[in-house]
Amino acid sequence: MKNRNKIIISLSIIFLHILINIGITAVPDGMVIIPAGNDIDMFYIDKYEVTNAEYKKFIDANPLWQKNNALPSIVGDTYLWGWKGNMYPKGREKHPVVNISWFAAKAYAEWVGKELPTQAQWEKAARGSMKDKKYAWGDESPQNKANYNRYTETVSYRKPPTMEVGSYPPNEYGVYAITGNVDEWCLDRLDVDDIHGRYHIMRGGSWFDTAEELEISLISQHPVYDGMATLGFRCVITKDVDMSSDVASDMSSWLYEKVQNGFDNALYSVNEGYIPESKLEEKFEYFVKYFTGYSFSFEKELNRALLQAIAEYNPNVNVEEYCIIRDTMFNLWKYYLEIHFRHYEISTQEKLGLLRGCILQKIDCLFIEDGC
Repeated sequence: MKNRNKIIISLSIIFLHILINIGITAVPDGMVIIPAGNDIDMFYIDKYEVTNAEYKKFIDANPLWQKNNALPSIVGDTYLWGWKGNMYPKGREKHPVVNISWFAAKAYAEWVGKELPTQAQWEKAARGSMKDKKYAWGDESPQNKANYNRYTETVSYRKPPTMEVGSYPPNEYGVYAITGNVDEWCLDRLDVDDIHGRYHIMRGGSWFDTAEELEISLISQHPVYDGMATLGFRCVITKDVDMSSDVASDMSSWLYEKVQNGFDNALYSVNEGYIPESKLEEKFEYFVKYFTGYSFSFEKELNRALLQAIAEYNPNVNVEEYCIIRDTMFNLWKYYLEIHFRHYEISTQEKLGLLRGCILQKIDCLFIEDGC
């Protein structure tokens, strides 16, 4: 008995030292520990997929992500499909939230002080110590072990046949439904040359899929700006939290590219005679409105902020001589959108004030030409 007690005490001390070394002294509530292995440091992962009730707390605290405020260009056309305003369907508070884009999932993760799992972390949490097994529990059939193969012709994508989190037994690490119920977003971007656009990895299979499609080894992908009724997410905490850029910076850079591509495509269509030049302004208005939420005429405010910053940077310069080129305008949109996403709650004029400060810090990178 004494020897057994000594062993237990020794193991407890070792475990405590491990926790201290990664900077966390207790397992966070609602998470489980995933030990190091396969070149992956120890980390924590949510026991369950993020639920409707949890996501509602996020949008209540962050109006930018509420159903009627979120930009379709970053959340997709089916964002929170089935919700009435900012309220999830009755009786589904413990169901995983679905129809969530990667951007929205990452924003939630950052808000709770976590991150989306890399696909290596996800696979480590799913497999446990069982290498080369089909599923999170082994090679046995997923029957009675996962929510899958529930598609019918009458299924509702507004109220999909998900199950409450915790409805099936956990795997050996204590992670529930890491396969089945809903696919889960991963942090990783799909890096394949022949796929146009930006896609991110999703893993695990869903209520829609067959047993074969629940196998851990399978990898899927989906556009970063869109959600599906089969796709949710869970979060992790690692020793190094800053695994990627924050979502405000990421979204503004992505939308900057989209606006730029939209303008280039519109100009190409005019030059090739596909659309009349008289429609060009209309095309510009559409791209700016869709990707930024602002009217094309808002560029006048961005111009004004730039000229005020130039005058502050060098009071001896006559700003009326400056010609603001299109590439500069694209950068102004990027800077402004990042401010907009970070400080959604403040007024437009306050955002423009922050933009002037941002321009002063980056003024040498804007390539402003004069002498129009």
